[in-house]
Amino acid sequence: MLILLLDESDARLLKWIEESGISVLIADNFAVEAFQETSKENLSRFPGLPIHRRCLVELGIHLGELWHLTHLNNWLKTHGRSRFLLTAPPLRLPGSFGSPMTSVATV
Repeated sequence: MLILLLDESDARLLKWIEESGISVLIADNFAVEAFQETSKENLSRFPGLPIHRRCLVELGIHLGELWHLTHLNNWLKTHGRSRFLLTAPPLRLPGSFGSPMTSVATV
């Protein structure tokens, strides 16, 4: 299994996110990136979360957390593939955020 640690201090990573054309960034961990900040005031302004700031605020890229990606990863490796179509409609809860999804990867 490939484990990729997103180094949010890597300017090349932030540039790749911007230039890659991705519309969603998903991860199997909490918060997509590591963070040390615990104060509500600081978290609300995203200073310790540069990937969140770049994706959500500056680029409008959605983030997905706590995804179970093992089966998809294994299938892609077995078939020599690296791309797939992801559909992930959220629950319709007007005025809310952080909804659970019913996601489907079409390969």
